[in-house]
Amino acid sequence: MGSKKMTGDEALAHGALTAGVQVVTGYPGSPSSGTMDALIESSRSHDLYIEWSSNERVALEMAIGASIAGQRALVCTKSVGMNVMLDPLMALNLTPLRAGLVILLGDDPGGYGSQNDQDTRPLAAMTELPMLEPRTPAEATAMMRLGFTLSEKHQMPIIIRETRGFSVQVETVTLSSAASGITPPKEVNEPLRFVPVPSNVVRKHRDLHRRLSKIGTWLRNSEFNQVRTGGKDGIIAAGFVTQKLLDVIGKEAPFSLLKLGVLYPLPEQTVIDFLAGCDSVLILEETGPFVELGVKAMAQTHHVETVIFGKQSGHVPREGELFRWQIQSAVSQLFPYFTPVSNYLKKDEAEEYPQKKSYCGDCRYDEIIDLLNEAACQNGQDLALVGDPGCLVTVAHRLHAKYAIGSAIAVADGMAKAGMQQKPVALVGDSGFFHSTLPALCNAVHNKSNILIVVLNNGSALTSGRQPHAGTAHDALGGPAQALSIARICRACGIAYVRSLALADPHGKSVAVTRNALTQKSLSVLIMDIPPQTG
Repeated sequence: MGSKKMTGDEALAHGALTAGVQVVTGYPGSPSSGTMDALIESSRSHDLYIEWSSNERVALEMAIGASIAGQRALVCTKSVGMNVMLDPLMALNLTPLRAGLVILLGDDPGGYGSQNDQDTRPLAAMTELPMLEPRTPAEATAMMRLGFTLSEKHQMPIIIRETRGFSVQVETVTLSSAASGITPPKEVNEPLRFVPVPSNVVRKHRDLHRRLSKIGTWLRNSEFNQVRTGGKDGIIAAGFVTQKLLDVIGKEAPFSLLKLGVLYPLPEQTVIDFLAGCDSVLILEETGPFVELGVKAMAQTHHVETVIFGKQSGHVPREGELFRWQIQSAVSQLFPYFTPVSNYLKKDEAEEYPQKKSYCGDCRYDEIIDLLNEAACQNGQDLALVGDPGCLVTVAHRLHAKYAIGSAIAVADGMAKAGMQQKPVALVGDSGFFHSTLPALCNAVHNKSNILIVVLNNGSALTSGRQPHAGTAHDALGGPAQALSIARICRACGIAYVRSLALADPHGKSVAVTRNALTQKSLSVLIMDIPPQTG
């Protein structure tokens, strides 16, 4: 089949295709959208179903249904999306799967395209599901293929974590033929297999631990965990951080090295054997001390006296991406006898920032806020602007509050119910509207809110790459789809005042309509139609 240079995202997609994935779902967000994009491009020559779902929870639930029906499924999500899918995930772990289900989790150390600096790895321990992280694109392809096999054999989802830095790494990957899909069973008729209820939840939890123990036994000897003996000082590196470490110390450094590709459950005997051969160990990972805490707990349990350094000792930062200069600093400080093979400097840190295409050029959200403020000024009002994440990052400095997708309406309504003198205005993106705004919208109607909701209608999930949503007239593959009307949904929910404006409308008309919307004594909606960006 030959070989091809691939990014980490593309390598993960290739691994899924060669594993015979049949259903792929996700919600736009980087990293992980790159893998969806690669699969969309490949889907025209492979027999698989792929969609951008309304949100991450729906994406997971679609994948659950596919697995029950006997088809291998992949869910692509970024860090905060994993939070959204947590509710069904905490029941999914209790129901033995049929076909393999892999969750590709894209973490974003440094928050390059996120509103937080979240380390999502602790959710693997909370959900009690295995988590792997590749070092290189070639390893990612193998890890994805194996993930589906493990998922089926042990009847549980497998989480594969990537970081933004990994997603853009390029390496030559050996190509393989795509596997054929799994034949679906003719019927689904296994009482309570997929139905956790109070009467069986403890038994199912016990069974989860049995399955986790079995897969943990296999993972102890996984090819993705590698030990290199080289001295009484050791380094444990997790996932992609291992590649950064090797760039600093080279392949012949006088350290013992444990490279971990299995992050949960940690391979206990492998870790203990490694610690026993070292006087001191430095632990490198992104972002928090997840592996470090696990290793320390194992050391205490087994009475291993190896001195452990890392984030808790202050040798490695606990926030943001772990840069090569920081790894170099920690290694040099702890092991002064070693000279790094390269000299990484703090002033060159920006060279390591992962590059991401920006879709925010020619953003016109400043114009919308200017319009709102002008109308409010003419009304003698002062506004409190509450936004959702996404495109509003371009005007974040002009917002009074911003939390999760779908939270703007309820936060603004909370301000109003608390008697705030400023007029609360909730700024909502069109993709976010379908993602998780509707529950808050219904709540605001039912509880007689009087805030103004401004829907910023771009016609796509603009910030993450112009992906379609439920209000778009095409699907992920560009085929025709039914576009839901935001205005009709708002009216169907019982909102009487729903108006639309276009940025191309005459300024005088726009100000007049906006002034009127701001003076409503009941819940009102203003839909701002924004022309598609060029380029």
